[in-house]
Amino acid sequence: MKPYCAILLGCLILPVGARAQSSVALYGILDNGVTWSSNQGGHSAWQMQGSISQGNRWGVRGQEDLGGDWAALFRLEGGFNGNTGALSQGGRLFGRLAFVGLSSTRYGTLTLGRQGEAIGDYIGLLSANGQLPGGILFPHPGDLDNNGVDFHLNNAVKYVSPTYGGLTGVAIYSFGGVAGDFARQSAKSFALQYVSGGLQVVGAYTQIDHPAEAVPEGVWTASNTVDGNYGLAAGSYKVLGFGAGYTFGAARISADWTHTQFGDLDPTLGAKIGGHVTFNIGEVVASYMVRPTLQLGVAFSYTAGSVSETGQTPRYQETDASVDYYLSKSTDLYASATWMHASGGAVADLAPVLAASSGSDQVALRVGLRKKF
Repeated sequence: MKPYCAILLGCLILPVGARAQSSVALYGILDNGVTWSSNQGGHSAWQMQGSISQGNRWGVRGQEDLGGDWAALFRLEGGFNGNTGALSQGGRLFGRLAFVGLSSTRYGTLTLGRQGEAIGDYIGLLSANGQLPGGILFPHPGDLDNNGVDFHLNNAVKYVSPTYGGLTGVAIYSFGGVAGDFARQSAKSFALQYVSGGLQVVGAYTQIDHPAEAVPEGVWTASNTVDGNYGLAAGSYKVLGFGAGYTFGAARISADWTHTQFGDLDPTLGAKIGGHVTFNIGEVVASYMVRPTLQLGVAFSYTAGSVSETGQTPRYQETDASVDYYLSKSTDLYASATWMHASGGAVADLAPVLAASSGSDQVALRVGLRKKF
């Protein structure tokens, strides 16, 4: 029996012998549909794509009551390609999440393993990518700030505080993997969230040393042309973000801003030593539940980039719209449209989902089906 089959079988058997104070659940999301794009390398294209509204995944999560306000918990979650069956996240079985921890309503939650970072987990939920079914077709250009959660952190220790007066704090540290230089490939990430009624306010920060080494499946791969591949040469990666959202009745409006910097560029990879590339991105999102089964959404984002060694100032404007119809609480049909316009010497590039346009504009139209279980 293959190792991953044995793991899955064990997970399915576990609930039978679990104590009454324990719970184990199998869950997942499957998204698939057809996307039309106006220009990829000079040609329009029809593509069957999955993991757009949300990443395809399956997982097992569980919790055991230890008494005295304490509980043990775990979560294993893997991504996959719904059209080929191949594993995502670099072929990892549990490439999205794999952690174990302890939780207390009085002292908070401590988890250890492969986990998300604060920008994607908190600011990302306030973006169009996190709120509208266009999903990763609605990313900030290139998803360079990871609001679409393109990467996760290995060897991570995460602490989430109890909520006091609506405030919750989060701190994450990922240990580096280089003997003799444990700071190399390490990461740190923080978030502070305030929730009161329909109001949500979040601030977050993430810093990664040598990001292309620490998380090679990240947004700095050679196929991403938005940053000119400077991410591959970066000795440091820093993202600061703020966001706020307010829900009133059937309507919701939110805004978010991120500042991303690829710094300490490596001259051996063709970059200027000490150089940096920055992106400031602002976005507004609005949605309205016309009826309990029908949601309409729109969004607009503006990105201002700066390349220190060349003086280039790429600019990107993106407009998004979506219609989401719920067939049930766990199944929905959706349609989305996005248009990106680039200037400042840049080309439109709805990376990491589509290949770059040959010009300043790129349009993507999609119809999809999403099923949760």
